[in-house]
This record gives sequence, C-alpha cells and structure tokens, in this order.
Amino acid sequence: MPEGWTNDPHLLDTYFSPESREAQMARCCGLKDAELVLMGTPESGEMDIIITAGGKFYWGHFMIDYLGEITRPKTFPEILHVLGVKGLRGLRMKYLEPVWTYEEEEEQEEEEEEEGGPRLFVPLDPDAP
Repeated sequence: MPEGWTNDPHLLDTYFSPESREAQMARCCGLKDAELVLMGTPESGEMDIIITAGGKFYWGHFMIDYLGEITRPKTFPEILHVLGVKGLRGLRMKYLEPVWTYEEEEEQEEEEEEEGGPRLFVPLDPDAP
C-alpha cells in the first residue's frame, strides 16, 4: 500500500456511503454503483480518493466537487505502484463533466417542503392599509 493511502474497509465504509456527497457526485458524472477502493489516511491529512465503477478507476477529493477518470495506468495494481513511486502526479486523468440528475431535483423539493415552500422576500410597507 502506498504511504499515506489506505484500503481499510471500515474507513472506506465510514467515508463513502450511497448517501455521501462523493457518491452523489459519482452519480452526477454518470457512474453507477461507484465503490471507494482507496483513500488518504486520516494521519496523512490527505483527502484524495480513488473509486471504481464500470471497470474503470477515478480520482476525487473529499473537498473538491469533480472527478477525473484515470486513463493511465488502467489497473488497480498499476495505480498502486504509480502512487507509491510518483504520487498523484504520475496518474493521467480526464476530468468528468457533472450533469443534472433527477436526484438533485428531489432533494430541492424536499428542502422546500421542509421549509414551507420556496423562500420569498416580500418587502413590507409600514404605511400599507
């Protein structure tokens, strides 16, 4: 395992669930059934992640809202080797464009229902009848 990275199942499950922001970002990029396979260790302070979906691997970051498809190397053992030797700069990536999803619309509707509808500002005229 490259220094500063972990594949501890407990940590992976803790930080990446179907409801997590990262899983939602993966869905917004068209990835189905994304699974976290590698993440920076809490001790390292690094927040990089590697996920897999559809036989491909993707780089992401817990604080940045985009994903990059790792185009080179292609296999998990090769990715681990490059991370250990060159770090992230050894990976070649193609960044994905997020798209609107029905899931986002549902969340917005739920928030509006919880708050009593959309927020509107109506100026009040103290001299109004």
